[in-house]
Amino acid sequence: MNRAAATLAAGLLLGLVAPGVVPAAAPLATPAQPVPPMPPGVADPTQAITDPVYRDPVFWWRMSSLPKDVYEPDAYFYWPPAVVEGAPGPWLPLAAPGRTSLPAAGLEAAAAWAEARKTNALIIIHDGKVQLERYWNGMTPGELANGRALTRSITPMVLGFAVADGRLALEDPIGRYVTEWKDDPRGAITVRQLAQNVSGLEVAPSLPVTVVQGNKDLCLAYCGDVVRAALDYERASAPGTRFEVAQENTQLLALVIERAMGQPIQSILSERVWKPIGAANAAFQMDRPGGVARVMCCMRATPRDWARVGWLLAQDGRWNGRQVLPAGWAKTMGTPSARNPNFGLGLWLGSPYVAKRAYFEGQPGVIPQSEPFLADDVRIMEGGGFRTIFIVPSRKLVILRHGQQVADWDNAALVNAVLRR
Repeated sequence: MNRAAATLAAGLLLGLVAPGVVPAAAPLATPAQPVPPMPPGVADPTQAITDPVYRDPVFWWRMSSLPKDVYEPDAYFYWPPAVVEGAPGPWLPLAAPGRTSLPAAGLEAAAAWAEARKTNALIIIHDGKVQLERYWNGMTPGELANGRALTRSITPMVLGFAVADGRLALEDPIGRYVTEWKDDPRGAITVRQLAQNVSGLEVAPSLPVTVVQGNKDLCLAYCGDVVRAALDYERASAPGTRFEVAQENTQLLALVIERAMGQPIQSILSERVWKPIGAANAAFQMDRPGGVARVMCCMRATPRDWARVGWLLAQDGRWNGRQVLPAGWAKTMGTPSARNPNFGLGLWLGSPYVAKRAYFEGQPGVIPQSEPFLADDVRIMEGGGFRTIFIVPSRKLVILRHGQQVADWDNAALVNAVLRR
């Protein structure tokens, strides 16, 4: 079955396409000045979304235009972009050859380990200077790199501004802002519980992209109304009683922030973080033209700008002597939550040591680690494919690894290779 037939069959299954009505074939011509360009054979989304046959035309455009790898989409699939405007500034100073503040043997050991494990980019920053910066597999310093679940640490970072500005409090019930749940038990979830992944909302079953009916996570990722998709998740347990990385938590947190502050999250991030740290333009995916940013996954930023975020957090939110994040907010993000000592508020914590860290309470771990970190205050931004930003404030150390999934990953390897030498 080809993509068009599969799309039509799925639409008939859900009642989204009227029986006997066959949509016109999608045009193959690309629109004028597309952002980003569509490859040959992919439907023009600006025309597809005007098709009156579909009730959610953006969803069906995505389903009929799937990239070869749905976990690493081509640039066109991020249409339409929710741009985080930057103000590109100088990159961090480079340590002179032979004058690194970290032992060269440790740096090279880390680079060799990373290169052997399908790494695209490795950046090591110590005390404000770049000690090592390497690229493989065609990645470049200025390329927009898909952060996957690294993205989930961005919205909790922005949350600090809403708290500091007095627009909300962490103990507020989200029903105060998510008015759709004002009289719903789900409205009693607190802002803190959303940010700490103890909302009690359901973890939808993991289904392949080919399964459309009942696939809530697919709708959250592909539907043209991400708010409606996020509001579709049911209460599964009492808030605060289980740690589970439910996909919808971050999206709902962004909704709370946007309604409390009256601004799109990409605008807040641009003005209060991205421009002050000298980052280049980045982008979330918007759910539809004129819609809202999809923030639970896949923000794209350059490898250097992902590393800038790590260095900002390592300095308690300061950049070149200026307090960018609210003072103390980075420490709040790195404070263990009541339910999971290895998770704070949007950041994973490296201590206490766990040989295989889990994303869902009571289920097997998925992040292997052979030994404890050689520092007690490792903070971690973590995304799929083991793309990771390690932040060690006490050692003034940040390590960015962007790359692919490998079978022999060891979460301790890069940090300890650098600290051990």
